[in-house]
Amino acid sequence: MAIRAGEADQMEDTSPPFELPRVAVVITCYNYRPYVEQAIRSVLAQTYRNWDCVIVDDASTDGSAEHVRELLQAIGDPRLRLLARSENGGQIAGFRDGFAATDAPFVAFLDADDIWLPNFLLAHLSAHLNPTRTASLSSSDVFFVDSERTLLASTYVMLRKPRPEPEAAGIGIPAFRQLGAMAGELGYQSDHPVTYFGPGAYGWMWAPTSSMVFRRGALEPVLAFPFRVKTGTDYFAATCAHLAAGSLILSESLGLYRLHGANVSAGAAYAGGHVQQSPAYLAHEATMGADVLDYVLAHAERLRAINGRDFVPGFLAQHVRRFGTLAADPRLTPFLSSKNRRRQLRKRFTRRVRRLFGWAPR
Repeated sequence: MAIRAGEADQMEDTSPPFELPRVAVVITCYNYRPYVEQAIRSVLAQTYRNWDCVIVDDASTDGSAEHVRELLQAIGDPRLRLLARSENGGQIAGFRDGFAATDAPFVAFLDADDIWLPNFLLAHLSAHLNPTRTASLSSSDVFFVDSERTLLASTYVMLRKPRPEPEAAGIGIPAFRQLGAMAGELGYQSDHPVTYFGPGAYGWMWAPTSSMVFRRGALEPVLAFPFRVKTGTDYFAATCAHLAAGSLILSESLGLYRLHGANVSAGAAYAGGHVQQSPAYLAHEATMGADVLDYVLAHAERLRAINGRDFVPGFLAQHVRRFGTLAADPRLTPFLSSKNRRRQLRKRFTRRVRRLFGWAPR
């Protein structure tokens, strides 16, 4: 039987039955002229090609914006564009401006002093589109390098990936091949495990900003919230977005995290183990904790609808243990159990007695 032309074309069509998602890449830059070109070229080198990128210069004083403008003109890739702020607004302003300038369903932030390895976007999208668990964000491991890209370490210790010692329970995401068979661009296979942690997993479990890819729907209410702090944006962006649908942790190191002595959050030279936080970052840690508290209380009804009525009280109990100065906030009372209320009343009474008699706090 003869096959008509239209039928032959239909039989030969091997394209996937869906469109692959675009990723919005936001590079935030403030006085990182020596490094920003390497960050931009690491985006251009991505094996996953469906992205667009906005470089947000936060009123740099070292000529970063002019350097980026000339570089983009020389490269000539329409997927790259510069957004130069007239006034410095801090990291969160760069996040917000870059986010508002894009509309892709996935958003990745890259600090201008960091570098992605070529499979960064591919690995993250493959993880996000797994058939087991969907999540608000993903975070991968990183290599530590110095200002000259000399390798210092091959893991970020605080990333909550599988290790020999016991960890908080997570769900392993098995390797899968269906998506790769349907869309070859997403056929990424890795020997490194991917672990899902649900919204109830508390505490920092991610690597820094340049390791993260967010779902737009999870990040939108977070960046719309009037946080007080201007830096440490990765802390409350990840913490608050995680509350909607959890996180995927990729054990593979997919980027270079540069320690050059002028990092916002890291101050001292790397000594192994946890990265030592700068004094400036530690000074406003309590404010960041208060910002997260404000966010959770403002979104309590939505988070309860997503995760159940016990979710918000459970989170707040853990958060107050982490940031003890928040315990006196009267807004917490409706969310505390009678046992927790009695505990908080005892703490308040003890603090008042110590102040009254001039006792030093322990």
